[in-house]
Parts: sequence; C-alpha cells; structure tokens
Amino acid sequence: MLLETPMIATYAAVVATLLGLVMGSFLNCLAWRMTHGESVLHGRSHCTSCGHVLGPADLVPVLSWVFSRGRCRYCGERVSWRYPATEVLCAVMYLSIVLCYGPTLQAIELIAFASVLLVLSLTDLDDYIIPNATIVAAILIRVAYLVAVGATGGGNTLELLRDAAIGGVVVAVPVLLLALVMDHVLGRESLGGGDVKLLFVAGMYFGWRQCLFLIVVACVLGLVFSLLGQRGTPEPDDSALQADAADAADAADPANTHVTDGEPEPPANAHLIPFGPSIAAACWITMLVGESVLRWYLGLFLL
Repeated sequence: MLLETPMIATYAAVVATLLGLVMGSFLNCLAWRMTHGESVLHGRSHCTSCGHVLGPADLVPVLSWVFSRGRCRYCGERVSWRYPATEVLCAVMYLSIVLCYGPTLQAIELIAFASVLLVLSLTDLDDYIIPNATIVAAILIRVAYLVAVGATGGGNTLELLRDAAIGGVVVAVPVLLLALVMDHVLGRESLGGGDVKLLFVAGMYFGWRQCLFLIVVACVLGLVFSLLGQRGTPEPDDSALQADAADAADAADPANTHVTDGEPEPPANAHLIPFGPSIAAACWITMLVGESVLRWYLGLFLL
C-alpha cells in the first residue's frame, strides 16, 4: 500500500483536502458561468448580485464565507451557502479517492472525473441540464487514462478502449430503451437525455457489472432526494392559487366567458428533482466501494 507510511498518508490527505477546497470554489464558479452564459475562460470572479470583482480576501475557500457571515462585502447581499458546501464536498471527494486509491494514476483519473460530476450536478440542479461539454470531458479523461495505462504496459490500448466503449453501450442502450417505453406509457419524459449520456460514461468507467450496483444506488438516492425536496416545498396558499387562476382566466379570455374549476396547472418543471446529481453521487460511491460490493455479491454464489 502506498499510504502505509503515516507521513505519506498524512501528506497525501492534506494535499487532497486543500486541492479539493480550491477546486470546489473553481468548479462552482465554472458551473455558474455555464448556466448564466458567461465565458468560462475569461473574466474575474465577481459578486453575482452587484457584479463587483472579488478580491483575494473574498476567494479563500470556506473561510471567506464564514468571516463575511455569508454576505457580500461590497453590496451586503446574502451569499448562498452552496459555495462553502460545494468546496467542502469537493474536498471530501478528493480525500476519499486518495485514501482509497493512494497517489496513483487511477486516483488522478477519478479525481478529474469527480470534478466533472460535481460541475454537471450543479448545472442540473440549477437549469435541469447536463451540458454536453461535461460528458465530452468525462469521456476524454477516461480515454486519456486508458491510453496512459496501455503506454505503461498495463494492457493493450485498443482492447482497453474497446472494453470501455462496450461497457458504455451495454449500460446506456437498455436504459434508453426503457426510458422510451416509459415515455410512451406515462405520456411525458421519464429520463432526460443527459442522464442517459451520463450512464453511458459510467459504463465506460465501471463496466456493466458495477453499473448494476450504481443504478440501484442512483435510484435510491433519487427517491430520497425527491422525498426531501417535497418535504422542503412549502404548501401553496389556496387564496393565492384562486387569485392566480382568476387572473389567468381573465388574461386568456378578455370577455370573461372562460370558466375554470380547480387549481391552475403548475409549470412543467415545478417541483422536479433532477436525476443527474443522484447518478453522480452513485458514481462517487461506486468509485469507493463498487468493486468490493461486486466481489462480495459474486462470492455469495461461489460458496
């Protein structure tokens, strides 16, 4: 084990944690810019409320938010708790991967993949979209790792790439077919195209066997997040709903001949819980315990 020496383990843990905090801040900014149409390559960090350019004292992960009491130093507007939470989460992800895989090439690959998962989770939470750029980035990271493994004698590069592609197809195609059937039965979209693409990527990284575990975990997490989201949604005021319904009827029928009974239909995306973060979290869990769970499960049939 590369982390058996306490000094090396401590050093690796500290570096991973600090890197995770810094990258968490950067990735959060990256996700925000992707969903707000700003360039991800140009422009300095700024307050999302007043637009003031942030100084070095405003950019220290977690501590800047704590010492400013969660408010912008320039306009006083509240800064979302999502910023320090993302930074801490990124640090935990990096640390867990390093402790699991040690300072290895695979750890670097999975840290890069985890970074992509964090970005697409944030964009999915904000705009219900998993950008194609994140899917392409994840695929390129996997391809680069497999090419490096092949170049260092870890296997035939073409075979490694072929197996990764097969894993992605074997996972994504059945899910896509099932989603199309459910769309037809339910009369609405059951699974977004970005979710299917993300599962294809998961198949490239983990193979179809581990992805069986991954999909189960993702579904459980999706259910939990959905229940928590419903609990956190305040009940609408009946009088406000009736007033909104009346206003909508008047706007649609100036002659006031339109009659409605019942509440107006909510927007198409109201109360929706994006599935991308659940898949991303399941990918992270699979990185850490997927192989162990698979060996344990297969061992049940070999006794």
